[in-house]
Amino acid sequence: MDGKLGTDLHPADQRFVLSAYVHRFTGSHRPKWAKPDNAVQFADDQDWLAHTRFAVRANGRLDRRVARCHSSPTWPHNPELRGHRVASNGRLFAP
Repeated sequence: MDGKLGTDLHPADQRFVLSAYVHRFTGSHRPKWAKPDNAVQFADDQDWLAHTRFAVRANGRLDRRVARCHSSPTWPHNPELRGHRVASNGRLFAP
């Protein structure tokens, strides 16, 4: 996915994605259904924004019609997982 990193989005768009994408696993946010032992994929929400790409319109603002994003987890507490991708069902894929 091309697009923009979350840290490059307009501040209002950053607030929107933080409220809309509730299934992220960061040190500051976990889904309510997550088990306590689920691995944290990003140190915090800022780390998630820095490693997640979003679709944007021609004017550079977030394209809210696109309901997906592409993240590259940093695995701050599990460096052995770096390079692994996570499927939508939570399964890991080898690099």
